[in-house]
Amino acid sequence: MVKVTLIHASWCTVCPTARRLWNDLKSEYDFEYEEVDVETPEGQELTEKYGIVGVPTTLIDGEVVFTGLPKKAQAIARIS
Repeated sequence: MVKVTLIHASWCTVCPTARRLWNDLKSEYDFEYEEVDVETPEGQELTEKYGIVGVPTTLIDGEVVFTGLPKKAQAIARIS
């Protein structure tokens, strides 16, 4: 099963839209989904591990796939 991890921040103005996109897709497609705040220890660990420099960042199966807000069609193509 595909695993999607969204790295987000409370101060990010684009992150709520990215969260909504992935949550909407979760209701239509079968994939594992988690959200991680960049300011948590886990978020900091992922930032260092993957060299993340901006939020929102989407990891799919442990690979940085999107930085910023993905287009819905591109997101669907990666999870289906």
